[in-house]
This record gives sequence, structure tokens and C-alpha cells, in this order.
Amino acid sequence: MGFSTACDICGCGVGNYYLGLLPQFNRNFVGLRYRYMSFDSHLGVGTDDRFRTTETFRTAELWGRFYPYKKLQILAFVPYSFNEQTESATTRYLNGLGDMSVLVNYNLLNTTTDTVPRLWNHVLWLGGGAKLPTGRFAYNENDAQQVANPNFQLGTGSTDFVLNAIYTVRYKNVGINTDIAAKINTTNSEDYLFGHRVSGNILAFYAKSFPNYWTIMPHTGFYAEYSNKNTHHGLVIPETGGVLCAGVLGVEVQHRWLSVGANFQQPLAQNLSEGHVKAQSRLMLQCSILF
Repeated sequence: MGFSTACDICGCGVGNYYLGLLPQFNRNFVGLRYRYMSFDSHLGVGTDDRFRTTETFRTAELWGRFYPYKKLQILAFVPYSFNEQTESATTRYLNGLGDMSVLVNYNLLNTTTDTVPRLWNHVLWLGGGAKLPTGRFAYNENDAQQVANPNFQLGTGSTDFVLNAIYTVRYKNVGINTDIAAKINTTNSEDYLFGHRVSGNILAFYAKSFPNYWTIMPHTGFYAEYSNKNTHHGLVIPETGGVLCAGVLGVEVQHRWLSVGANFQQPLAQNLSEGHVKAQSRLMLQCSILF
């Protein structure tokens, strides 16, 4: 039996913790962001389209940042996914609530609050959180009526944990933002374990201010992610896991209480699912209310 596969490393139904440039770091916000990504897989031989699969993941995500205390921030994510899988002449759809997640970060360093003005400023956040199994996971490789693909799901069916760090250095209007996250997964009720993942990015940005409180912040850089292989019933699944590196280009526009932005990622190098999966370009749009 031929089967299709996509990589869990790319955020397929397992939660995507890409943050990029967040709106003004010292303010609360709540907003909506839209994420688009797609993958092609081909497990057949030559150009036999019977084994060619295209999977598209569209996610509308409610997200927010809150400061219960000055040095403590909470980031929350509530995704709703619209998944589409096309194999030969068959197209399957899977829509619904995804896995919600919460991160809590502590501010270890922040020179922008110093009483003496600085040309160079540094901000460092360290923390972590959890991803909850609120999205449906129904994987049955022997059921032809379902999508026999653990990655083409609304959730992982497991409670997973995240450790992350966010560091920003800025000189006047120019700066570099970096973040890294390690996702530690647990085995779900169907004895399926998604591989642990490490991801991160480095972005160079320029902030240009205009009259009437307008600020435009273009940015560019790189994003990378690596994932271990998945296991099922304790057995390693060969066509999973891998590595990807992408170039990033985006822009953020802020005006008083409003922030909007766009982020485009183009894969530059990848080896996903032992070469059986190819990630295509990604897009993320966001609109947030600051308060």
C-alpha cells in the first residue's frame, strides 16, 4: 500500500512556535495571525503520480502577550487549522481547533530601562511553556476512510513542552533579533511520539519612525529547524524528521495601538523525511492591538 507522509518538523499539525519580530516588547497585545505552508512528497518511482502528495496547511491563530508583572510575560496561542491533502485525484480536508499553547518568559536583561541613555541596548528573555492536546489526533494506518498520516492532523494528541530564549541587541535604529526554542514531545495515547525539535532564527531589522507615530520596521535573516525521527510503538519511522534552512524577508508597521506585519520564508536548503518531502515557500500575516 502506498502512503503519504509529511514532516512533523515543519509544523504540520504539531504547533509552530515561530515568533519573528514581536510588536513593541514592553506592551500587551492581542491579535490574529495567518500562517500558510505547503509540502510535496513523492514516495513512488520516477514520475508516477499515484504516490505524489501535496499537503497545504492554513492556520488562523489568535495570539497575545500579557505582562502580569514588569519582568514576566505570558504568550498564548489558539490556532484553528484548515488542512488540505491531495493525492492523485483525491482531495481530503481536515478543519478544526489545533493544539493551544502557553509560554512564560522572564526578563533577565533589559538596558532600555536604564536611567542613563545607551547607544547599544540589550534585551534577553528566558522561559518555556507547554502545548496542550486540544487538537484532534486520529491516526489509523489501516483505515482507508481516514488520512493515514500522523502529520496531517489537527494536533499531536500529547502534552509537549517548550524551552525558549529571545535576545535582541540594538544600536540606534538598527538591531538583531534572535530566538531559539526546543520542543520536547511526549508519547500520545496511540503510542505515537513526534521527534523532539529545535528551531530558531536570526533577523536583522531597521526601525524608521515617521511623524504622527508611524514606525516601519523591515527585516531579513534566516530561519532553521531540526527534528528527530518519530516513533510508533517504540519503532523508529525512517521517513520522518530532518532539517530545513530558510531565508526570511518581512516588514512590520506600527501606529500607536495598531501593529500589522508580513513575513515570507523561502527554503534555501532542506533534507526532510530522508528526501521524500519538499517544503515550499511559507507566508505569515499578523494584525495586533497594543494596549
